[in-house]
Amino acid sequence: MSLLRIFLAIVLVLPGLAVAQQPVLELREAWVRALPPGQPTTAAYLTLVNNSTQAVEVTGASAEGAGRVEVHTSREVDGLVRMEQLATLKVEAGEQLALAPGGTHLMLFELERMPSPGETVQLCVALRDAQPVCTPADVRKSADEGGHHHH
Repeated sequence: MSLLRIFLAIVLVLPGLAVAQQPVLELREAWVRALPPGQPTTAAYLTLVNNSTQAVEVTGASAEGAGRVEVHTSREVDGLVRMEQLATLKVEAGEQLALAPGGTHLMLFELERMPSPGETVQLCVALRDAQPVCTPADVRKSADEGGHHHH
């Protein structure tokens, strides 16, 4: 009988462990813009997917090879497009948020060197009430090079 109890305990506990290990926020289609060598900054783009039942708050980010990463958004003010730093980003439960050229994005500052097309850069997003979530990001010159189609 003790083997049966152990088996039942394992069967009941394992599904809960699998759910607990899934990231609170899923990062999809991450990429970093390749610019000419010598540039001190570039941008990164990705889609944040919240598959949980509660809102998730992004409080910052980091990237391999960057001294500092900030969340920025582009806004039109008096006919000019200006970048504005955001302290946090909120992704509602069950929602997704695309960080894309011309809108909200990550700015990578103090680069050790400009990454080259074909390389990957590890991007991490810091969350208010959860562990950071990381993903490899392809380095390319434009969004069109990724082969992803947005509808």
